[in-house]
Amino acid sequence: MGEKHDVIREVANSFGINLDDDDIDAYAADTASICERLQRLDPPVRPDPRPESVSESPGPGAFRYRCRLPGGQGHLSDLEVAVKDCIAVAGVPMTCGSTGVLVTPRTSATVTRRLVEAGADIVGTTNMDAFALSPTGQTCAHGRIENPAAAGCIPGGSSSGSAAAVAVGDVDAALGSDTGGSIRIPAALCGVVGFKPTHATVPRSGFVDLAPSLDHVGPLARDVATATRTLDAIAGPSPEDPSSLGRQTLSGLCTAIGESVEDLRVGVIDEAMVRSEDAVAETVRDGVTALSEAGVTVESVSIQDYQMTSTVLLGTLSPEFSTLVRAGGQIYGTGTGDSSLCQSAMTGATAHGEYGDVVRDSLLLGAAVTELTHGERYAAAQNARQELTATIESLFERFDALVGPTTPIPAPPFGAVGDSLALVEHTALFNLTGHPALSVPVGHVDGKPVGIQIATRRYGEAAAVRLGTTIESGVVG
Repeated sequence: MGEKHDVIREVANSFGINLDDDDIDAYAADTASICERLQRLDPPVRPDPRPESVSESPGPGAFRYRCRLPGGQGHLSDLEVAVKDCIAVAGVPMTCGSTGVLVTPRTSATVTRRLVEAGADIVGTTNMDAFALSPTGQTCAHGRIENPAAAGCIPGGSSSGSAAAVAVGDVDAALGSDTGGSIRIPAALCGVVGFKPTHATVPRSGFVDLAPSLDHVGPLARDVATATRTLDAIAGPSPEDPSSLGRQTLSGLCTAIGESVEDLRVGVIDEAMVRSEDAVAETVRDGVTALSEAGVTVESVSIQDYQMTSTVLLGTLSPEFSTLVRAGGQIYGTGTGDSSLCQSAMTGATAHGEYGDVVRDSLLLGAAVTELTHGERYAAAQNARQELTATIESLFERFDALVGPTTPIPAPPFGAVGDSLALVEHTALFNLTGHPALSVPVGHVDGKPVGIQIATRRYGEAAAVRLGTTIESGVVG
């Protein structure tokens, strides 16, 4: 008897199957044969270029590692770009914002490679909340990330370093990830642009997932035009990410920059305005006024069960994350291609048990609720998610876009955030439904940036670009 026999016995017991010793011997032999055959399927390692230089960024700040991966000629050759610390750059260590993770990717993420192929220079990886699990920017294990636009205040998360690097002018654009608002929230609080695309239109191969059904990769940038150019370069199906296959290709993004908006209809979400600080809502109304003055037809709309958004997010995110970690980073059925990077990250974290309080709580509570309810609460969250999606789809039969504040408050001081779920209330809705959403700076409250969120139909990013550039020229131009 050996390891294979023990595994066969354990697996059989888990399925309620009784095996005698002869059965176990036979299954162990068959298992060995299948494993030997499957070894021939190991994917080849792509010969991705390595950076000319790699160095750990000294002290806390926006960057985790500085590097130089030149892009050469291409339509993004005028841009310097950074990527979040959970997106692979071949040869650059990755930590996912945690001290429990340290893996050096052998190959680059699809989005990283596409940036380089488009001519952009990759100049570093950016700090983030541990495992991308906080919207505040306060949980990075490598030190505090300052908000360049609001001294002493949180930068928002989890793509904190990406937003800060753009806001301070260190890069022209940066890639982030967005599970419940993690691109748009830091963009709004740091006064930059954040663009979450339609779900699965940007491949996630070479990215460490948090909750696969909610995760998006997208750009943060100094303006809508730069964000749009960056998104245009990284979007499109890829066989490296099977979940992206069969999706529509985003079209007309760059040609939409600065286009007239006179033919568009916009719904202003009542609940998002009411459930935000008065000064934030009033600042967003200035952006709505700019759209109206540009010829947009504007109308107030109400979304049934809007207040349930954060609960549905919680019921989806925590079970998916805890299941992913317990499975050692392997995603079955809806995976994003080669999962060796995610497996390495999760295995390392589990071996060390170095998660941080927020991550630990999510893991334990997500797993416990799933076990105690036999997955029924997760299923209930998905049913509620379907209802929210149907509501939003029906609104997009009437409107080209839905708008409201990106966050209900401007950036609070470090340590002043009570319920962090309150920060994601306006953004998480469009992670649950999968619709694209763009956050654009629209003004300031007490000297702190405020963002307006523009959500559109699936694959309707071009309309968001048109509206976003109109707000830039009409309010902050």
